[in-house]
Amino acid sequence: MTSAHETVPAGRTAPHLVAEPPAIRFEGVTKRFGRDTLALDDVSAEFAAGRITVLLGLSGSGKSTLLRHINGLQQPTSGAVTTLGTRVDGARDHSLKGLRRSVSMVFQHFNLVGPMSVLENVCSGRLGSLTGPRMGLFMYPRTVRQEAMEQLARVGLADKAFVRADALSGGQKQRVAIARALIQHPAVLLADEPVASLDPVSSASVIDLLGRIAREEDLTVVCSLHQVEIALGFADRIVGLRAGRVVLDTETAGLSRAEAYSIYDTVAAAGDAGEGAGVRAADAALAREA
Repeated sequence: MTSAHETVPAGRTAPHLVAEPPAIRFEGVTKRFGRDTLALDDVSAEFAAGRITVLLGLSGSGKSTLLRHINGLQQPTSGAVTTLGTRVDGARDHSLKGLRRSVSMVFQHFNLVGPMSVLENVCSGRLGSLTGPRMGLFMYPRTVRQEAMEQLARVGLADKAFVRADALSGGQKQRVAIARALIQHPAVLLADEPVASLDPVSSASVIDLLGRIAREEDLTVVCSLHQVEIALGFADRIVGLRAGRVVLDTETAGLSRAEAYSIYDTVAAAGDAGEGAGVRAADAALAREA
């Protein structure tokens, strides 16, 4: 294929080069909680399809708020958000529900139903595409149960299918949450501090799993992290946030540790409490929808 920089021989016509639209686009997005808390401050950014982007920043810097704008769990005070071709800001509920079938999310605290079996927790990832309530594992279609087993095998937990979710370790719970996200067949995977509650060994295992699956499935991944070292080994791109503003946006290749840590130069994290309240409300809304 001829690149934009190649010379075209005489008598030949250069092919028309069309840039692929980004999977996600933020255009001048500002988000306020109440009068005093500015969680996002005029954020403009694009996220290319099939790439892993990590959001770095202090607690309260806007990482979780940005993630929740991608699938419409939160709406901007001003500006525009487009995900997979859908304008998210101002979208009606039915449009958002349709979008969320293609956008899965993995949470810091797993959001599993403890008394339910691991297998049923994974099956619940398909609730958005099924009609009617599902009161128990065998209320799910056989095809869903079979695929749930396949996803559990993929994350190394097929032998835990009929164990209660609350009997698992933290690392195992996050693997179940990943399997639940994958059964949706998402195009976009959001991960909000997916290893913050895990020990270093489990953290490395979960991040390795996410990276492998993202590349196997050609997923667009946007993941918030605190751990710079993990981010540098995991991401294709780093976006640094400080007090709701983008202060770093660069490819990971060639990025030094010092440059990555510069995101944290300002210790004060404006709006921490306000963003936390908004995030908790958004998570509750997603749980009710499921």
